[in-house]
Amino acid sequence: MIKAGSRVKFVSDTGVGIVRSIKGNMAYVEVEDGFEIPALISDIVEVEIEEENAAIVKIGPSDPKPSAGGQAASPSDGTPKKQKATVRGLNNYGKVSLTDDYEDDEPIDLSRLRRSYAKQAEEEVDRTPAAPEKAPWEETDYLVKLLFVPTAESDKPAETADLEAWLVNDSSYSLFYHIARREQRGGGTFVRTIDSGTLAANSKQKVKLYRRAELAEISTLHISLLPYKATAFVPRAVEAFDLELHPLKFVRPANFVENDYFDAPALEFTLASSDEESNDAAPVIPTPTPKPAQKLVHTPAPKKSSRDEEVIDLHAEAILDSTEGMSPGEILQAQLARFSVALEGAVKSGGAAPKRMVFIHGVGKGKLRYEIEKLLKRSYPKLRYQDASFGEYGYGAVMVFLR
Repeated sequence: MIKAGSRVKFVSDTGVGIVRSIKGNMAYVEVEDGFEIPALISDIVEVEIEEENAAIVKIGPSDPKPSAGGQAASPSDGTPKKQKATVRGLNNYGKVSLTDDYEDDEPIDLSRLRRSYAKQAEEEVDRTPAAPEKAPWEETDYLVKLLFVPTAESDKPAETADLEAWLVNDSSYSLFYHIARREQRGGGTFVRTIDSGTLAANSKQKVKLYRRAELAEISTLHISLLPYKATAFVPRAVEAFDLELHPLKFVRPANFVENDYFDAPALEFTLASSDEESNDAAPVIPTPTPKPAQKLVHTPAPKKSSRDEEVIDLHAEAILDSTEGMSPGEILQAQLARFSVALEGAVKSGGAAPKRMVFIHGVGKGKLRYEIEKLLKRSYPKLRYQDASFGEYGYGAVMVFLR
């Protein structure tokens, strides 16, 4: 067993030394020039007694012993000079000097030894376990984008080149998708399929090549998304919405920016994301505001305000002159401001205000409804609220009782 005072040699290098101290799994070995070298105990070997005395000449019963002066007597049996050389280094009977025993022609590179063992010691100490990988059903990242990218062979600027529409599924979910173009025919609204299919996780698919002349006629795309996994997974909402594409977006150079999916700059729209808070930030490129999907059930027109009930429509087109160039986050802030001003005014009016207020927020992705409930809980905890009557207002409305 290696302990303080043990004489050892290095496994991965030449040289020997004496162990001066041991701390944990590290031994501090003093080599011939007085330097102490840290070494893992697993990288040194104790020199056995037999190995240490390997150079000692075994003196038999008839062999002459060294003289009193310490010099070995010449063998009387005519031992050749070559064999006589094996007695070199005898300083006492049956002993050899350390210098002669471990004489090494190759010098020890102390700086290299220090670097080597310091690195090994650092690696030995750092035993931080790697973060366990998530199971497939624990992965909930979800991001779907639609990008318009200049064709590869085009040498024109992005704002004048033909564009390819690409659907990007940057998530751990597979995706059923359907992309169609809205059309007006015979007084009705219909959709014409552009592309549909399945998009694997973390992949992209070209939807269509648009010539520059066609871009002015796109107007509105109807998009449906259904995320899923082949194994157990956390379900996400099925989405169906309209994406309005204003022709001016395709001719402004600033709208084409660098992205993570193509070498060329692209016009980028976020269709769905698991990071709901990211929609509050104003991106460089306006992200589309999905409209509520067309429903088979009839949605009645909002009832006009009465003395007992006031109706506030929070749809963007009802409170803003134009949403051109506005991000979803900016539109959401305008809607919340309209809600806060209307409710605060009614609360301060006291008995002059109606008994209840109905705020029509629409269906969409539920972000506006979520923020309205947060405001009610935080700023108006005494007010009672509930879903408004479906028969009168459809799915997307909340009723607040003032008294």
